[in-house]
Amino acid sequence: MPKTIDITGQQFGRLTALELVPERKHGGRCWLCKCSCGTLIIARADQLKSGDTRSCGCLYAERSKGLNRRHGQYQTAEYNAWAAMRQRCSNPKNKKYESYGGRGICVCDRWQNSFENFFADMGPRPSSRHSIDRIDNNSGYSPGNCRWTTPDIQAKNQRKRRLQNP
Repeated sequence: MPKTIDITGQQFGRLTALELVPERKHGGRCWLCKCSCGTLIIARADQLKSGDTRSCGCLYAERSKGLNRRHGQYQTAEYNAWAAMRQRCSNPKNKKYESYGGRGICVCDRWQNSFENFFADMGPRPSSRHSIDRIDNNSGYSPGNCRWTTPDIQAKNQRKRRLQNP
């Protein structure tokens, strides 16, 4: 059986080894460690030495907090309007696709892959009653053809539909 090397007091990332514990995980020797955030954890010595375990989990949480959040407006009303607009125009599985993408309505290149550009052009939604509206219903979504409006204004701005004979 290999001799246990004392790592008490040694730093491994944010973890400081405090004492050897009798518990073994998958055959490895384990150490009680204190994270720089104050949390105590038990970690395998081989994972500490290899750098696989560097914190109690707080390091991962800090790093992942900023991922995919360039604009900080994920799931806001404006972001949801932008995402729904793109789905209506480009996803044939969307239930509203036939009335939008299916008849040639598309999202301009400036907005297609950039929520930041969409928000810069449209600005914040004035109230919870407002939603995105195309001024010319036969043209696509673009800065010159879109505005935030209320349902009563949108009701007056619908395309003419032909009635089908029974």
